[in-house]
Amino acid sequence: MVIDANYQSVALSHFAKAANLTLISVGSDGNIEFANPSVCTLFGYDSDEMVGQPITIIIPERMRGAHMAGLARVAAGEKPNLAGKTVEVPAVKKDGSEFPIEITLSVWSGPRGFCAGAIIKDISERRERDNKLMRLASQDTLTGLHNRHQFLSHVGDHLSSREPATVIFVDLDGFKEVNDTHGHATGDALLQAVGVRLQYLLRQDAIVARLGGDEFAVLLPGSVDPLKAHAEATEILGAFRKPFHLGGLVLDLGASIGIAIAPQHGADADELVASADFALYRAKASGGGCCRLFYHSMRSEAQARRAIRDELRQALQDGQLRLYYQPQVRLDTAQPIGFEALIRWHHPERGVLAPGAFLPALEQSTLALDIGWWTLDEACRVSAWLNSRGDTYKIGVKPVSDSVPSIELPGQSPRRS
Repeated sequence: MVIDANYQSVALSHFAKAANLTLISVGSDGNIEFANPSVCTLFGYDSDEMVGQPITIIIPERMRGAHMAGLARVAAGEKPNLAGKTVEVPAVKKDGSEFPIEITLSVWSGPRGFCAGAIIKDISERRERDNKLMRLASQDTLTGLHNRHQFLSHVGDHLSSREPATVIFVDLDGFKEVNDTHGHATGDALLQAVGVRLQYLLRQDAIVARLGGDEFAVLLPGSVDPLKAHAEATEILGAFRKPFHLGGLVLDLGASIGIAIAPQHGADADELVASADFALYRAKASGGGCCRLFYHSMRSEAQARRAIRDELRQALQDGQLRLYYQPQVRLDTAQPIGFEALIRWHHPERGVLAPGAFLPALEQSTLALDIGWWTLDEACRVSAWLNSRGDTYKIGVKPVSDSVPSIELPGQSPRRS
């Protein structure tokens, strides 16, 4: 069956006009040769307002030069790079409003030479969904504050423009006890209340973020005065002296604060935030409920602690830790009644180290728990050997670190500190 070429052309034209697809084609001169009803509706034109007009009527002015240069290269015989590909570009409607579109380009040779066509799709709704996801990606979903990523971005923006700024880290003291006692729902509500209180307390241009867990951060743009930063931190501490009232509960919280000031404490966002974190560590190590300003020796101290922890981790694996047992005797009979287990580190280069030389580095480290369990296991092994002939010697084991939670053994009553 032979189909007349003119019939084919008419059929294709009717199909293009009836299709829901948004179709447009241009000739080698850059003028629109065909625009179906869908494309006219999309851009707000009538068909006769589009056909014969340059394709630039739907291209934003700032991008017209690049579009026309590309069209001219293809018309001159250069292979089109975008043929068959789907790309996202901005477009402009008749009323001048811009919106995002997705176009799939095709190129062919017609009776009058080079032609190009495109299937166009309005992606405004998709972009809005993407923007919403971006907002969620930059926002802490629990408190509505900025999240860590967005906070670092703000800090980086200020520092890259050479604007002075102060970063304040706030860590909640006592939050874990509230969470453990009253449940996660109450803990979440408390975090939300903390976010509200911080925003209400601080100046209007302050940027408040929740970095995760019970740690918050504040960026004070334009602030370089340590005394003013300390005053802001003191005000935050004062605000935490007031209890939080949540659903009939009256909850007390404290706070520890670390302060770092740009540019002297950090030339980029990561360095400045790390400096504030070092200062926060010092505040918590001082017992909490206080603020500390970063000074540069904190960084070297932190690096030294990290180096000791790395060595200790290897020491635990290599059997360099030992327990020594100090007898406990009755004064009236001088008979031993037990022993106290004392940990020592047989360092391959520094010799035998007492606990004071390495245990402070374990504060707020999970390695403290590993060494604590090893200490307990080793003391129990020795206790079993000592008492294997019916003796009842007791062995006392001191906690490795104050940050290690109390351990309850089977058959043992929970001890209250």
